[in-house]
Amino acid sequence: MTEVSESAKKILQLLPQDGSMVGNTFLIRRLGMDASEFFQAKRDLAQQKMVVTGQGRGGSIGRAKISGFPTQPSAAGGVKDEGDLYNPIKEYLDKNWGLNYVNPDYYCSVKTGTPKGHKRKSGQWQRPDLAILTVSGYQFLPTKQIEVTTIEAKRYSDATPQAVFETASQSKFGHQAYLIIEWLGETDMDDPDNEGAQRILKEAKRFGIGIMQMKKDDVGKWQIREILEAERREPSPKDCNAFIEQQFKQYHQQILAALGKR
Repeated sequence: MTEVSESAKKILQLLPQDGSMVGNTFLIRRLGMDASEFFQAKRDLAQQKMVVTGQGRGGSIGRAKISGFPTQPSAAGGVKDEGDLYNPIKEYLDKNWGLNYVNPDYYCSVKTGTPKGHKRKSGQWQRPDLAILTVSGYQFLPTKQIEVTTIEAKRYSDATPQAVFETASQSKFGHQAYLIIEWLGETDMDDPDNEGAQRILKEAKRFGIGIMQMKKDDVGKWQIREILEAERREPSPKDCNAFIEQQFKQYHQQILAALGKR
């Protein structure tokens, strides 16, 4: 399976997870793409069976249903609800990432998913489960850098390549995206003999998605390890700003102060 183009990734990011069809004309205008670039990317996605095409005025496109992927073998001891993963993930990130940001730099994180998993409606952005915002300044650069990282959490039973595509859809408003998977396997995710995990990692590399494994140790404490580093993207300023405006409301004043705007 070949690497998908950046244009193809952008199209996929705007397509609803439920497979609803979206008009070609709308996507071309929304993405600001040249028509020839759009249709080439659309053909690439169709050839890899990642999308289906529809009829109608101007044509349409939707996500293909994912089937035939290796799934993880059943295992006991996993969490009942995805939301049970949010607090340990946030605690880990605040401790291991947050401590790297010292005033005047800034770090904050929020839980954006609902306790029992969030339902998404077609046409709305794909909201992550957690999100991190950082502001950094550098001695020889005149401006400060703001960065948004989105986090998608999945139970072991939901660890499939479809989770990668869901995480990739969040790249339109974040600079990097991570998928963190509850892991119950006898060996770690990066074990080359685990077919299901290797397929997840392969898809994650194609989309530039970072992968973390969270696994309980012998005393029941969560241990989180980065398996694959996320690639940095440049999201749409408009989408990124709207995401910050809605998801980081309680931190607006601190963010503006860190940016030197207050």
